[in-house]
Amino acid sequence: MDGVLAKIGLMNRFFLTNEISDNKITKNSEPDFYHHLVDVLRARPGKKIELVSQTELYDVTIENVDEDAITFNEIEKKESHSELPIDVTIVVSNLKSDHTDFLIQKSTELGVSKIIITNFKNTVAKIKDDKKIQRYQKIVQNAAEQSKRLKVPEVEIVNKLSQIDFSQYETKIVAYEESAKNGEKNQLVKSINNTGHGLVAIFGPEGGIDPDEIDSLKQAGFVLAGLGPRILRAETAPLYLLSAVSYQKEMN
Repeated sequence: MDGVLAKIGLMNRFFLTNEISDNKITKNSEPDFYHHLVDVLRARPGKKIELVSQTELYDVTIENVDEDAITFNEIEKKESHSELPIDVTIVVSNLKSDHTDFLIQKSTELGVSKIIITNFKNTVAKIKDDKKIQRYQKIVQNAAEQSKRLKVPEVEIVNKLSQIDFSQYETKIVAYEESAKNGEKNQLVKSINNTGHGLVAIFGPEGGIDPDEIDSLKQAGFVLAGLGPRILRAETAPLYLLSAVSYQKEMN
């Protein structure tokens, strides 16, 4: 990807965990950033890159690279509107094979704010612990950099759907294939248009959401929404929703 970015003239973007201090970033303060820029990309003085610190975007030019720090001689703050205008949290099942990797990568590219991975009754590939969390966080960070975002989505692993607290969410929907089969067309658009700050959307596993889970979610204030006339795969449905949010909130 870095080679492609260079060929088409796009600057690499990196997220920092700390603020830029005295036009310098030390190896100790940002070891992953330093390694990628110096050891992988072999950046030299004069190279221009983009840095995101505390959701602020900067264009910088490298002045010097040594074994302990990188110094910049030009730092320009930039405006960016790459984030969705509302926060979107998706709750998804752990999926078989590498489908979860694909889902969180593409959801990040499409602007998701938070991804909660959990076990449903019909989840086949049960997720037992949070050993994969570092892997997932790396995937979303790389995807956020590639797609020129200002935020890296949060990834959380929760053992059971019933253990998730949904009380803070303004709008709550469940993507339910029975609603699609019954020709329901309007609830998704209504939910997106009626939320001012953010929404949470639940997507079931390959085997679908159990009716008992649907009942519990309805009692918790969730509404059922179809995602068009076709039945989507578990890793595709969240991408449909995020695209719909972008269209309704950004393109209209």
